[in-house]
Amino acid sequence: MRLRRLALMMVGSLLIEFLLGMANTFWLETPESGSGWSGSTPAWLFISHMVWGAAILVLAIWIFVIASRLKAKSWTRINILGTLGIVIAFAGGSSFMGDVSSDAASMLMSVGWAVAVGAYSLGLFKTD
Repeated sequence: MRLRRLALMMVGSLLIEFLLGMANTFWLETPESGSGWSGSTPAWLFISHMVWGAAILVLAIWIFVIASRLKAKSWTRINILGTLGIVIAFAGGSSFMGDVSSDAASMLMSVGWAVAVGAYSLGLFKTD
Protein backbone atom coordinates (compact mmCIF):
# COMPACT_ATOMS: atom_id res chain seq x y z
CA MET A 1 0.00 0.00 0.00
CA ARG A 2 2.86 2.39 0.79
CA LEU A 3 4.32 1.85 -2.69
CA ARG A 4 0.96 2.67 -4.28
CA ARG A 5 0.87 5.99 -2.40
CA LEU A 6 4.40 6.78 -3.50
CA ALA A 7 3.55 5.86 -7.10
CA LEU A 8 0.51 8.12 -6.94
CA MET A 9 2.74 10.89 -5.62
CA MET A 10 5.09 10.21 -8.51
CA VAL A 11 2.36 10.43 -11.13
CA GLY A 12 1.14 13.69 -9.56
CA SER A 13 4.69 15.02 -9.46
CA LEU A 14 5.24 14.09 -13.11
CA LEU A 15 2.04 15.93 -14.04
CA ILE A 16 3.26 19.02 -12.19
CA GLU A 17 6.59 18.69 -14.03
CA PHE A 18 4.70 18.54 -17.31
CA LEU A 19 2.82 21.74 -16.44
CA LEU A 20 6.07 23.47 -15.47
CA GLY A 21 7.57 22.34 -18.77
CA MET A 22 4.60 23.70 -20.71
CA ALA A 23 4.86 27.00 -18.82
CA ASN A 24 8.51 27.15 -19.83
CA THR A 25 7.50 26.52 -23.43
CA PHE A 26 5.15 29.49 -23.37
CA TRP A 27 7.03 32.01 -21.23
CA LEU A 28 10.70 31.09 -21.09
CA GLU A 29 12.78 33.27 -23.38
CA THR A 30 15.86 31.57 -24.73
CA PRO A 31 18.25 32.57 -27.50
CA GLU A 32 17.23 31.57 -31.04
CA SER A 33 20.07 29.06 -31.14
CA GLY A 34 22.99 27.90 -29.08
CA SER A 35 23.01 27.43 -25.33
CA GLY A 36 20.01 28.35 -23.25
CA TRP A 37 21.84 28.05 -19.94
CA SER A 38 22.91 31.66 -19.79
CA GLY A 39 20.05 33.60 -21.31
CA SER A 40 16.87 32.03 -19.99
CA THR A 41 14.29 34.38 -18.52
CA PRO A 42 12.27 34.25 -16.36
CA ALA A 43 14.85 32.26 -14.42
CA TRP A 44 12.49 31.28 -11.58
CA LEU A 45 10.30 29.33 -13.99
CA PHE A 46 13.25 27.46 -15.47
CA ILE A 47 14.76 26.79 -12.03
CA SER A 48 11.39 25.52 -10.75
CA HIS A 49 11.25 23.04 -13.63
CA MET A 50 14.81 21.83 -12.95
CA VAL A 51 14.41 21.58 -9.16
CA TRP A 52 11.09 19.74 -9.46
CA GLY A 53 12.72 17.32 -11.92
CA ALA A 54 15.55 16.66 -9.47
CA ALA A 55 12.99 16.04 -6.71
CA ILE A 56 11.26 13.52 -8.99
CA LEU A 57 14.54 11.66 -9.42
CA VAL A 58 14.99 11.56 -5.63
CA LEU A 59 11.45 10.19 -5.26
CA ALA A 60 12.23 7.49 -7.85
CA ILE A 61 15.30 6.45 -5.87
CA TRP A 62 13.24 6.40 -2.67
CA ILE A 63 10.62 4.17 -4.30
CA PHE A 64 13.39 1.83 -5.46
CA VAL A 65 14.82 1.61 -1.93
CA ILE A 66 11.43 0.79 -0.42
CA ALA A 67 10.54 -1.71 -3.16
CA SER A 68 13.89 -3.43 -2.67
CA ARG A 69 13.48 -3.60 1.11
CA LEU A 70 9.98 -5.05 0.72
CA LYS A 71 11.27 -7.45 -1.95
CA ALA A 72 8.46 -6.27 -4.22
CA LYS A 73 9.82 -7.50 -7.56
CA SER A 74 7.02 -6.07 -9.70
CA TRP A 75 7.43 -2.62 -8.12
CA THR A 76 11.19 -2.81 -8.55
CA ARG A 77 10.81 -3.55 -12.28
CA ILE A 78 8.19 -0.83 -12.73
CA ASN A 79 10.36 1.64 -10.87
CA ILE A 80 13.41 0.79 -12.98
CA LEU A 81 11.37 1.51 -16.11
CA GLY A 82 9.98 4.72 -14.61
CA THR A 83 13.42 5.86 -13.50
CA LEU A 84 14.78 5.13 -16.97
CA GLY A 85 12.08 7.42 -18.37
CA ILE A 86 13.00 10.14 -15.88
CA VAL A 87 16.70 9.87 -16.77
CA ILE A 88 15.86 10.00 -20.49
CA ALA A 89 13.74 13.12 -19.93
CA PHE A 90 16.53 14.69 -17.86
CA ALA A 91 19.07 13.95 -20.60
CA GLY A 92 16.73 15.43 -23.19
CA GLY A 93 16.30 18.58 -21.10
CA SER A 94 20.04 18.98 -20.60
CA SER A 95 20.63 18.45 -24.30
CA PHE A 96 17.88 20.93 -25.19
CA MET A 97 19.41 23.63 -23.02
CA GLY A 98 22.75 22.97 -24.69
CA ASP A 99 21.15 23.62 -28.09
CA VAL A 100 17.73 25.24 -27.80
CA SER A 101 17.00 24.68 -31.48
CA SER A 102 17.10 20.89 -31.04
CA ASP A 103 13.63 19.47 -31.65
CA ALA A 104 15.01 15.96 -31.06
CA ALA A 105 16.02 16.89 -27.49
CA SER A 106 12.55 18.26 -26.83
CA MET A 107 11.05 15.04 -28.18
CA LEU A 108 13.39 13.04 -25.94
CA MET A 109 12.04 14.92 -22.90
CA SER A 110 8.49 14.07 -23.97
CA VAL A 111 9.22 10.40 -24.58
CA GLY A 112 11.01 10.04 -21.25
CA TRP A 113 8.12 11.70 -19.44
CA ALA A 114 5.59 9.43 -21.17
CA VAL A 115 7.59 6.31 -20.27
CA ALA A 116 7.75 7.39 -16.61
CA VAL A 117 4.04 8.25 -16.38
CA GLY A 118 3.15 5.01 -18.13
CA ALA A 119 5.32 2.90 -15.83
CA TYR A 120 4.09 4.38 -12.57
CA SER A 121 0.48 4.40 -13.77
CA LEU A 122 0.81 0.74 -14.67
CA GLY A 123 2.13 0.13 -11.18
CA LEU A 124 -0.99 1.68 -9.71
CA PHE A 125 -3.24 -0.74 -11.56
CA LYS A 126 -1.24 -3.91 -12.09
CA THR A 127 0.73 -4.58 -8.91
CA ASP A 128 -0.27 -6.12 -5.60
